Amino acid sequence: TTTTTTTTTTTRGRYHSRGARTTTRGSTAETDEWISTLEVMSAGAILVPHPDKAAKGGEDSCFVLKQSGAFGVFDGVGGWAEEGVDPAEYSEKFAEKSAESAMRGTRDPVQIMTDAHASTQVIGSCTACIAVLQNGGVLEIANLGDAGAMVARSGECIYRTASQQHEFNLPYQLGWEKVYPEGDKPSAADRVEVKLKDGDALVLGSDGLWDNVPHDEIAALCAKHDGDAEACAEAIATLAFGYSCDPEYDSPFTQEARKVSDGRFSKKDIIGGKMDDIAVVCAFFWQNRT
Repeated sequence: TTTTTTTTTTTRGRYHSRGARTTTRGSTAETDEWISTLEVMSAGAILVPHPDKAAKGGEDSCFVLKQSGAFGVFDGVGGWAEEGVDPAEYSEKFAEKSAESAMRGTRDPVQIMTDAHASTQVIGSCTACIAVLQNGGVLEIANLGDAGAMVARSGECIYRTASQQHEFNLPYQLGWEKVYPEGDKPSAADRVEVKLKDGDALVLGSDGLWDNVPHDEIAALCAKHDGDAEACAEAIATLAFGYSCDPEYDSPFTQEARKVSDGRFSKKDIIGGKMDDIAVVCAFFWQNRT
């Protein structure tokens, strides 16, 4: 299912085919121009479950608040299933509480994450990436774990978040402190401000996206579907799912796995897409000319 783009939506479901500037709290990159007034032209989202989890809709969640210019992606940590816990319950509740915080007027993405963390009192944990459009054409992003975000401009990736991992394939994650005190804190999130231009695209995704699709290919799809966020999100998710099922594809995940192996494994040892839930949120921004 895809989120609607005119109302508040928290989504879990099956797949149906059809310049940054430096802040004191995060690392950034500089871009050229400043757009004084930007609005969200279109926004959309899609969730593609791992085929083994299709019956229940997967374990990723997201929210899209088009009019508020606030977006989030959350990946329920699958390891909880070994303890009899549905990993989707935590990510779904976290997405719901994040959206509630944004609707109350919270504009700081780390504070939204903090509010959701305090009020999500179910067993489990998740990664989190939240982006909020601020006054002055600034997009503020907070990322914790191996979900993430990128900004595309004219078919090129001009900014992307870095994955936060304690070690390879062990991402930072947020959980209910009462039952998971060793979890990370929202204050550990990387934080960045990106100065947007007219026509820029934002893509948020769970690791099921970034582990399978290079950023430049996502940027190219943003250019192809310029202005149509729902079509763009679906095209990105379709590409990611196709790559994830290809045993001969040299995915970003397998490339990183070989890299951290310090030469112990070669391409013939580790190759293929990474099957996983895939969450994609897409938004296009335009300058208000009225």
